[in-house]
Amino acid sequence: MKSIVKVSGLVLMAAASGLAGDLTPELQAKFIKILANNAGSAGRVACANPALQEELGKIGVANDPSSRVAWASSEAEAKSLKSAGKMVICGKLEWLAAGGSIALVEEGGKPQIYLHMGNIATSKVILSDAIIKIGKRL
Repeated sequence: MKSIVKVSGLVLMAAASGLAGDLTPELQAKFIKILANNAGSAGRVACANPALQEELGKIGVANDPSSRVAWASSEAEAKSLKSAGKMVICGKLEWLAAGGSIALVEEGGKPQIYLHMGNIATSKVILSDAIIKIGKRL
C-alpha cells in the first residue's frame, strides 16, 4: 500500500507540473527508485546515463552495473541489458519490444507505467503486486 501512495503522489505532482514530452530526469529517478525498491534492488540501479545517474545519486540510489535492475537510454541498450538478464526500465514505449520490461512515459500530461510481462518474467525479477496493479500491461 505504501508503494501505491508514493507512486500516486508522484503522478499528482507530475500532473500539477504540466509535463510535456518525456519525463524529466528528476521524475524518472523517483519512479526508478520506487521500482528498484519494489524489485528487491533497493538503492542500486545499473545506469549509464550521466544526467540520470546524477539525479539517482541525489535521492540515494547508487549506480551499480551488477544490479538486476537497469535503466536503458536507447533501444540498443535495452536489448543488451535484457540479454544480460536485467529488468530494464526505459523512457520509450517502443523500446519494450527491444527488451524493456517497464516504460515510464508521459501521456496527457501524466506519467504512465507500462509493463511488458514477458520481459519482466525473463528477468526473473519479482515486482510487488502494487506495481503490477498500477501499471498498464502489454
